[in-house]
Amino acid sequence: MGENMADKKQPSESPLTAEFGEFVKKQLDEWRVPGLSIGVLDGDNIYTEGYGIATFPDTPATAETVWYGASTTKAFVGAVLAHLIDSKKHPELAKGWATPISSIIRDDFVLRDTWATEHLTLEDAVCHRTGFPRHDKSLQRYIEDEHGPIVEPDGRRKRYATIKDVVRNLRNVDLTEQPRVKFQYCNLMFVVLSHVIETLTGKPLEQVMHEVIWDPLGMTSTYFDLDKARAGPNHFARGYNFNKDNNKFEQMPWMPVRECSGAGAIMSNVIDYAKWMKCLINQSEPFSEAAHKDIRTPRIIQRLPGPGMDGSLYGLGWERTVYRNHVIYAHGGGTHAYGAQVYWLPEDKFGVVAFANTAITSNALQDVLVYKLINDKLGIAPENRFDPGRGWHGIIDHHQQNDNKGLDLLFPDRPEKPLPSPVDIKELAGTYYDSGYKSITLSVKPHPNREDEVILVADLPNTTWQFRLELHHVSGSWWIAYVNQGLESSVEFFKEWEKAEFKIGPNGKPTALVIEWWARLGNMYEGLVEFRRIQE
Repeated sequence: MGENMADKKQPSESPLTAEFGEFVKKQLDEWRVPGLSIGVLDGDNIYTEGYGIATFPDTPATAETVWYGASTTKAFVGAVLAHLIDSKKHPELAKGWATPISSIIRDDFVLRDTWATEHLTLEDAVCHRTGFPRHDKSLQRYIEDEHGPIVEPDGRRKRYATIKDVVRNLRNVDLTEQPRVKFQYCNLMFVVLSHVIETLTGKPLEQVMHEVIWDPLGMTSTYFDLDKARAGPNHFARGYNFNKDNNKFEQMPWMPVRECSGAGAIMSNVIDYAKWMKCLINQSEPFSEAAHKDIRTPRIIQRLPGPGMDGSLYGLGWERTVYRNHVIYAHGGGTHAYGAQVYWLPEDKFGVVAFANTAITSNALQDVLVYKLINDKLGIAPENRFDPGRGWHGIIDHHQQNDNKGLDLLFPDRPEKPLPSPVDIKELAGTYYDSGYKSITLSVKPHPNREDEVILVADLPNTTWQFRLELHHVSGSWWIAYVNQGLESSVEFFKEWEKAEFKIGPNGKPTALVIEWWARLGNMYEGLVEFRRIQE
């Protein structure tokens, strides 16, 4: 199932040895990941292999298996923009990366901050320095539309969201930092850049990707549409979540990602991505020398130095760091049930790409495997090797521990005997609306662990990440909101908890629900959002 693609020449020595395969199997078991594909570029030689299960019960992962590329898509967007700027064919890009976004998509790119509307540039967006937090929970897959083709059980109609819808919704959400002050990862900005590219070229981003990158590089198994990817000649791996309660893998639903566009819509395999890495490392066509220089140029400090690693900088969809005096460019990605990692060392002409089929633990597994290959390639002594597994275990353990401490962390000073809600809980049920995060319809449900209590629950099926909100009473008007991603099954690493408060009007009726949003895995503050009660 492995493949050597170095102009049909036999490899001198593949790093994907039988010994490495045994190491992979042990790591798959340790991290609870069904399967993985990996590709290695070493000089002019490309080696690829699959390990484990792509789809249960018995479809193996191979080099040809297709997976979600998720946020590794961002580097393609950055490269396309670098190409468009370098081509000099678009007068709108005369200022290059300093071009204000609003000068290209003026009617759509309107923000609450007037200065930001007028001054945020392509470069600000591509390196996550706009001042926007993630706001991922505001991203909508469906938009309510009385003429929409999709009919809900209650008769309401809706349609798929477009990237224009996503961009125009930015006027309804807040910045949490001043622009150009702090690195804050924001998927929505790459949807903005997707809209910019489509506006400049007059073509869908998928077509532009084909014309500029995929077709010239011969990337024949790379897609921008779930239906096309599933209908392709190569098997598309299913995503899974490991259920600790029954010690089994649960199959996760497919995730359409059309509204994510340049933020994370690519689906591909390691064979195609190895061609992409080869282009980047060799600084070859279809990009000019100037475009390749742009791709490699960092724009902002992302992270300060840590154990075994130098600080990192961020540029066009790439994190740049130095490991044991070797420059590394890297970017990861993840969806509800998949993980992707790409690493390339330009000075060593070495790169590794890996795809797998769980959320979070796939990325941990991939880092362990990638760094083993990098360390072996560079001849790093065992005592000097960076151990990403240790760091990932720390992140996961910390998250799991805090998952049970949300109440104490959010409300350390709550009274031992909770104050009663100023309004009967049944009166709090109903629909609440915010222009950025849209509707939340709360209903009363039995408490999962206490027979004498009830909670408030809302399913949000129209969002990209489709999550369930469970509100548990804390004291008085204060509640803790548990956010569980997934409606059919929940992924433990995406469980979050937020501070929530109901506002009560002078008539004793609820007027609003205020939620203080945080992205827990990245510990990023996303702001206070007030959902106004809709009177029915």
